[in-house]
Amino acid sequence: MRKIEAIIRKSKFKYVKSALLEKGFENFNYHLTRSSARTEHRYYRGTEYDAQAEERVKLTLYVDPKSVQSVLDIIQFNGDTGSAQESYIGIYKPEYLYKLIDENGKDRLIQVI
Repeated sequence: MRKIEAIIRKSKFKYVKSALLEKGFENFNYHLTRSSARTEHRYYRGTEYDAQAEERVKLTLYVDPKSVQSVLDIIQFNGDTGSAQESYIGIYKPEYLYKLIDENGKDRLIQVI
């Protein structure tokens, strides 16, 4: 198993999410986050704003090692903003992975890896 974490622009998340679902990647988590970097000022319709305060979406998936490249392609194609500084992707190999299940009314952890 591999853990993939991607931080993408909020406006691109709906495209990434629908592409992942379309390709059969249905189990993932996501939440809103804010970036913390050097102050960068951008302009939108002539008004200056602080880009540091932009919301991003952090997407987390656990996939089979064979599916990693497919997920990366989906994120890259559908999350493209034209700016390399907009997205980050991390791939991790967990040492242990457990799944919580309900077995006859009792919670139990099963080791996946």
